[in-house]
Amino acid sequence: MQDIMEQLLTVLYGASGIAASALYIPQIIRYHRDPASRASISLLAWGGWIIIAAITIAYALYVVNSALIAAIAGLNVLAQLTVLAYGVRARMHPLHPPHPDGARFNLAATRGKIPAQGNATVL
Repeated sequence: MQDIMEQLLTVLYGASGIAASALYIPQIIRYHRDPASRASISLLAWGGWIIIAAITIAYALYVVNSALIAAIAGLNVLAQLTVLAYGVRARMHPLHPPHPDGARFNLAATRGKIPAQGNATVL
């Protein structure tokens, strides 16, 4: 019974790891199609997740001796690196260059909003 449970969990682990990696695809497609969305990518968070996954790979290979765990973590790292690359590119090539006085105009935040008429105070 123990062998059957171990085999079942191994198959489920492999399948869930592949599914988890595949779940990155819709977000990656969004970043590919919508460059404005890339600016919201947290380089710190994604970089941290990549480091944690790299530690998982090292643990899997050197402590547990599991190529399966290492491979699944490796798939996740590839997807995470893709997201991180979009975030880095957004910082290196912003869609709207910064305003000379340091303020930035966020076109995406104003999309679909019409300013109220007569509510502005003129000094």
